[in-house]
Amino acid sequence: MNLSTTRYLHKAAAVLTAAAAVFCGSCQQLGPNIVGDIDITRAKIAPNLLQLGARNWVVVADPAYPLPAGVGVVSITVPANTVDTFREVLDLLEIEGAVVPRIWVSHELSVVPEERAPGITQHRQELEKLLLGRFHYAVNSRVIDMQLAQAAKDFRILYIRTSTRLPYSSIAIELDSGYWNSDAEAEVQQRVQKFYPMPIPAPATDTAPVTTTELPGMISA
Repeated sequence: MNLSTTRYLHKAAAVLTAAAAVFCGSCQQLGPNIVGDIDITRAKIAPNLLQLGARNWVVVADPAYPLPAGVGVVSITVPANTVDTFREVLDLLEIEGAVVPRIWVSHELSVVPEERAPGITQHRQELEKLLLGRFHYAVNSRVIDMQLAQAAKDFRILYIRTSTRLPYSSIAIELDSGYWNSDAEAEVQQRVQKFYPMPIPAPATDTAPVTTTELPGMISA
C-alpha cells in the first residue's frame, strides 16, 4: 500500500468518525465503553481542522486560556489532555499533508516548579517527545499572545480547550503551506521585484484634476 493510499484511508476514517459524531448528536452520551475520549477528540477536531489553510492557527489550550476577539475565532472543548490532543492534531495534519505546523510553546513552561503545579514535569517530558525533530519556537508567552491577537484580525484561529489544568501548557500552532512555504514565497517576491519592479507613483499635486462632462452624442477628441 503506497503512501497516498494510506493517507486517503486515514482521512476517510477521520471524516467518517466525525460524521458519526454529528449523527449521534453527542458522542459523550454513548459512554466510555463505546466511544473513548480520543475518539471523541478526533471527531471534534477533524472537521474543524481540515478547513484550515496556511496562515491559520490552532491553539491547544488549557480551560482558562483567554480567547481573542475576532470573527474568525472558533472554540471547541475536548475531553482529552493537552499532549494527547496535540498528538491528534499533528497526526491529522500529517495525514492531510496540505499544511505543516510551526509550533510555539511558552518559555515559562520550562521553569514552572513541580511543587507549584503537580504534573508539570510529566507534561514537559511528554511534550518534548512530540517536539523532537519538529520545527518549533520557545518564546515568552506574551509574544505568543501578541501573535494570536494580530492573527485574529485577518485569519481563522481554532482553539481546542483540553482537560489539562497546568500553567503555560497551551500550545500554539501556526499553519504554513505544505508545498509552498514562506521562504519560497519570499524568494519569488524578490525575483518579481527584480524583473518586474513596481512603478514609482507620480508625485501628488495640489491642483485638482479637471473633469469634463460629455453631452449625449458628443465624441471626445
